[in-house]
Amino acid sequence: MANQLIEGAPKQVLLLAPDLLGESLSLQLGSDDLNLKFCLKKEDLNKHPSLIIWSIENVQNANTTILELKRLRKRWNQAPILLLLPTKLTIRSSQILNFECDGILQDPDIELVKETISTLLGGGRVIRLNESIDGSQIKKAPVFDLRKKLLINSLENTNMELSKLDLLEHSSHKNFLLLLAIRARRREVKSARSLLLWFWSPINSSLTINNSHKYNIKKSYSTSITIPEKNTKAIWNEIHQHIKESIEHKITNKSKNIFAIQGLRQEKQVLLFSTLLQQLDYLLIKLQDVSTKEQAYIDSWFSLEPELRKQSLRDFTGNYSRLFLNGESVSISEELLKIIDLNEVDEELPFPSLMLDSLILNKPLLLEGNLLPPDDPRALIKLEMLIMNWLIRTAEIISSELISACSEWPELREYLLKPSLISTRELEKLRNQLNYQRRWQYLIDHPIQLYESKRQLFKFNEGNIESVLINEPRDNDLRRLGWWQKQVTLLIETRDALAPQLQSLLKYIGDLMVVLLTNVLGRAIGLVGRGIAQGMGRTISR
Repeated sequence: MANQLIEGAPKQVLLLAPDLLGESLSLQLGSDDLNLKFCLKKEDLNKHPSLIIWSIENVQNANTTILELKRLRKRWNQAPILLLLPTKLTIRSSQILNFECDGILQDPDIELVKETISTLLGGGRVIRLNESIDGSQIKKAPVFDLRKKLLINSLENTNMELSKLDLLEHSSHKNFLLLLAIRARRREVKSARSLLLWFWSPINSSLTINNSHKYNIKKSYSTSITIPEKNTKAIWNEIHQHIKESIEHKITNKSKNIFAIQGLRQEKQVLLFSTLLQQLDYLLIKLQDVSTKEQAYIDSWFSLEPELRKQSLRDFTGNYSRLFLNGESVSISEELLKIIDLNEVDEELPFPSLMLDSLILNKPLLLEGNLLPPDDPRALIKLEMLIMNWLIRTAEIISSELISACSEWPELREYLLKPSLISTRELEKLRNQLNYQRRWQYLIDHPIQLYESKRQLFKFNEGNIESVLINEPRDNDLRRLGWWQKQVTLLIETRDALAPQLQSLLKYIGDLMVVLLTNVLGRAIGLVGRGIAQGMGRTISR
């Protein structure tokens, strides 16, 4: 019976918030069937809290907030922390992710807070940042300072009354009738406090949880992460879901590069990305189930990646789709696999262990000099970018081969390409542009990026393909460059070496020109002008 009581006892949650917001939150959250007890002060706790909720009205300095969070973690070890932030912040989202909290919500509604609490108590992680909601359509009630003061005074009186009743209950625990009266009085005071909060709040938008869902406005966040469990499968499921949502609709190229995939029909672009993502999902699940050693799964990846591309092509074209080739009906997928090469290696693709170690072996990810666990939001965003980059570059390899096949197989153009590329002239123009871009990147851009220790990654952002340059040591790649590429890096090094001397020489020449113009030429012009003036004066006097 004792064990049943312990198991059924409500979990305690320490709620750190301003008085009014704390009272309102505890009332709204406590009314739900969460089996939780919310404590507004640490003195109210009788055991270690299962969760800490900290609501901040304004974040002026990120470092100060990080120090406060470290103190909370040190004081309440093992307890997850949920941070509630206001709508407007003076710091960037990247700084907020450095808080290293299990949960961070910016201007949430009460339902999101409840869902987050359940996820955090289950060992997960939830991040919601940068809400894009149009607040101009929401009318806010005017704020009356008198009403606010009256509510604060009333709450203080009810809290004082509850404290007195607690003392009376402890001192009169032997008198059964008196205990009944005290408990009845406590229920009355709590009901009165609930009525006050229900009637008077919300007082101010800064003191309440967002209730914009009542206006049928869909809330969207630029950073939205939900991991029910901190393991590799849950992390991959979250990344997979994010990428899947990014490629469901129209895909637009917002980078400066020309992509072969732009030549495909819009629905074919989405289908190619979807099939690649699905095959990658199958492969990662397989590697997660069987791999125990790093080298074993790396070898498996290199051996299975070409087959992944082939299977993606089959799913993309359809196993039973057929077209005419030279007057004969042939299977599209089987004929394409005969005439195209899917074993091309993209030298700008990072080594697979960089993105797969964390997803398969649950290894920490090195980011900005820090080793971060895979479930950390910063690590998860980096992993998602690496997966997107692999997806886009692999789709580009397949698309380039498809466009080359279309030049030899006219019937295939109407099936795969945009209407404008059915013309042989337009198709060859696109192929020439892609070939020129590939040569320029290989001979010029690639060695420059290696010398500058940069790597170009592609990612999806709300259906747009964008380019990102990240810093990364690439000395080993630099040593493997060919002769021409090394001459390009030598030119860059020579320019860097001569630039300071040239700047000094130009500065010296500039100073010399200033001296010549002011002291020599200026004086000469002044003497000439003076002589002209004197000559004009004599003429007038005559």
